Amino acid sequence: MRKELKGIGLSDKEIDLYLAGLKSGKATAQQLAESSQIKRATVYFIIDSLKKQGLVNQSFKDRKKVFEMSSPEKFLKLVKKEKSRIKKQEQDMKKIVSSLEAIAKKPELSTDVKLYEGYESTMDILIELGKTKNPTYSFYSSHFFPIEDYEKIKKTIAEFNKVKRMAKSKLYVITDYLPLTSKFFPSADEDIREFRFLPKGVKLPAMVDVSEDKVTLTSVQGGYNCIVIQNRTIAETLKIMHNIIWESLSKNKQ
Repeated sequence: MRKELKGIGLSDKEIDLYLAGLKSGKATAQQLAESSQIKRATVYFIIDSLKKQGLVNQSFKDRKKVFEMSSPEKFLKLVKKEKSRIKKQEQDMKKIVSSLEAIAKKPELSTDVKLYEGYESTMDILIELGKTKNPTYSFYSSHFFPIEDYEKIKKTIAEFNKVKRMAKSKLYVITDYLPLTSKFFPSADEDIREFRFLPKGVKLPAMVDVSEDKVTLTSVQGGYNCIVIQNRTIAETLKIMHNIIWESLSKNKQ
């Protein structure tokens, strides 16, 4: 019983005084002090605390203050009141959490930039980008890929196409046309990607890929280097630019 009473916020001395008063009925502070074995001066402080919780009623008898403990049913009301307070606190906290999550989901408020070096690290980033359920928008040229890397690049692109298919999202590529391009993107993957071709002679020195709130800038000249920028406004801007260029280009090979 004491454990439960402490669970709703009563201290040990408050419990002692309440139980003593419940047994004695109406009693003076002195009588409560004697029956509870609590110092009289302390009894007054405890009575004030119990009053605030609605657990003590005060009256007069022969011009003396007497105190009577409230019915035990009062605890049920206290528990209901506490439940109501906790429920409101939970609702308020949900609103706060929702607001904080909304802020956290706005990358335009902050920018995260990372640099990756080496073939494996660079390609891992591109594969991760392909896993998003949103489309990926790309600019790239085949001219600058080292010839000795063609076979492993084909494998990487096959893996990229696989995760794109699993994510049920598409790839929109603005590129030049070389015989190599068709090797990189076999016809079996036509359902997940579309091409627009750059004018003849235009070569892009680096690759740009955009999806959701991320932009990757990849250079393959003199080693593989990839810069990843996580910023929604930058990503949205490049998507708009991609769309404008996309609409101006032909589906046919130049």
